[in-house]
Amino acid sequence: MISSMTGFGRGEVDRDGFRAVFEVTSLNSRYLEVSLRLPRWMASHESALRSTISAKVGRGKVVAQLAWERTTFESPVQLNEALADWYIENIKRLAAKHQMASSLSIADVMALPEVWIGGENANEAGTVENVVREALEKALDQMTQMRRDEGLKLAKDFRERMDFIRQAGERIKGLASVQVDAYRVKLTQRIDEILGAGGYDPQRLAQEIAYMAERTDITEECVRLDIHCRHFIDAIESSEPSGRRLNFLLQELNREVNTIGSKAASAEISTLVVNLKEELEKTREQVQNIE
Repeated sequence: MISSMTGFGRGEVDRDGFRAVFEVTSLNSRYLEVSLRLPRWMASHESALRSTISAKVGRGKVVAQLAWERTTFESPVQLNEALADWYIENIKRLAAKHQMASSLSIADVMALPEVWIGGENANEAGTVENVVREALEKALDQMTQMRRDEGLKLAKDFRERMDFIRQAGERIKGLASVQVDAYRVKLTQRIDEILGAGGYDPQRLAQEIAYMAERTDITEECVRLDIHCRHFIDAIESSEPSGRRLNFLLQELNREVNTIGSKAASAEISTLVVNLKEELEKTREQVQNIE
């Protein structure tokens, strides 16, 4: 079933001392365009998050924004006080031994090697990545559902429009079948008015009518119009993204309607052609929003 390219989703995960909130929006686009707005320290995870998005979204302009906070704080490092004391005692001893003034500050001590023990916790980094990805997946699921719901509404509208087009095509086909006889009567009456009854060559008149019948024959166009409508419905019901296919079918439908309009020999057919063009234009506007 078709999906809209317009949607919004929000995913929130609060676990293991971390809280991540992802908001994802999508708009119309010819291709998949992903814009990620992440904190600087998340730069190394950007590629994986992009892959998560592309696995669930086929087409559209997607903007994903992360809000992040630590809900509990545990220091990732510890002070090695014994080593710091050793540094201080020995620096003072050396200063006294060599009769040198010591201007040692606490900042100097804190900067000495291995005064701080620890560093990045690999388990914590993995937890952060999992929390962020889970929040993104929740947001994407919500957005995808919204896009599908909108797609269901559009599919209903498309079916109604295709039914209208097919019925109009059948009506045009019926009118076209009688327009040759109407042309024959009209042409004969006009010639009689000008030349009088029997003042023309019947064979020449028959040739003119045959030429007109061939020039205005729209049987093939009406058949193709019906076929394209059926293919349009098939595309709507396909499980694959079908926005580009629907666009192509609309172009073909427009081509057939334009040809019918150029061959129309009656005001009623011309009116139906105008109505068909209006329906196709409305459909085209909606198709631009299909994934």
